[in-house]
Amino acid sequence: MADSLPRKECVGGRPQRLPLIDVARGILLLAMASYHFSWDLANVRLVSWGVATDPLWRAYAIAIAGSFLFLSGLSFRLAERGGFDPLRYGTRLVRLALAAVAVSVATYLVFPDAWVFFGILHMMLLASLLAPLLMRLPNALLVLLAAIALALPQLWRSSAFDGLTWGFLGLAETPPVSNDLVPLFPWVAPYILGLVAGGPLLRLKTQQVRPLSRGLRGLTWLGRHSLAFYMLHQPLLYGLAVGLAALIPVDPAMQRASFITDCRTEYEHHGATPEMSERFCGCVATSVDDTGIWAQRDGDPAFEPLLATAVQACQAQPSDDLSGSLAPSTDD
Repeated sequence: MADSLPRKECVGGRPQRLPLIDVARGILLLAMASYHFSWDLANVRLVSWGVATDPLWRAYAIAIAGSFLFLSGLSFRLAERGGFDPLRYGTRLVRLALAAVAVSVATYLVFPDAWVFFGILHMMLLASLLAPLLMRLPNALLVLLAAIALALPQLWRSSAFDGLTWGFLGLAETPPVSNDLVPLFPWVAPYILGLVAGGPLLRLKTQQVRPLSRGLRGLTWLGRHSLAFYMLHQPLLYGLAVGLAALIPVDPAMQRASFITDCRTEYEHHGATPEMSERFCGCVATSVDDTGIWAQRDGDPAFEPLLATAVQACQAQPSDDLSGSLAPSTDD
């Protein structure tokens, strides 16, 4: 995500960037923006796409994040082509650290219950700290480490890692709630594979690199300013979504569908099965259908007692077999 300094040849003592990698990064930035704006529209209940939970949306997000980390690892390998530069390396770490802190602070102010304590920038910072050590290892061992990183969260988790303190590892039985959690395991895997893939590119000669067409120059420019784009795009897109929500009339059917989506997400996060969450959240929504709650886009505190009553009534239904400990929040 941050400029990972992909290079081509040394000019004046400083290696040049490899344009094709900037193009790839530019494409990923546009894909990321499309995902984030879709999430923003769902968050302000203009759409009910289930961006955070639908398997296809999740696969899209995973592919984007994994590709960014792969390119970051590849670019780090290329950046050290002319030898390790401590000043340049340190500058990059500082930039990543400041950006990561800014994301955490901003999301804590806007989403205090789901702030980004370890997102993709945090992951890139940690991977960059590990990279000088990883690069000393043979490729075969790096591939093995990547495979272990991918498999570990699927094979072993522990409640000892629950909570924010160890949430960055990705080994918690109950992962912390966050709008963007990109933990060390398994996400260090694509970064490591990028380090491996960068090896063959080190042997690429300048004359082997074809010049890019004019149509790709915009993507090249975008890829060269990836960190700035990342920091600016989401505030702008979220502001646009909020503005649209203020202008577009409320659609009660959309509000109801969005409530059920949010309800199921939280309910399943606490351990309910999809079938249980579907029955429970549908029951709650049906119980308040005639109250006028769906005529408002934002939650009205006046409706909270009604929602609480509906939650208790739906949990009391023996056929649902729902545990009170799994009750979702009624703050919507």
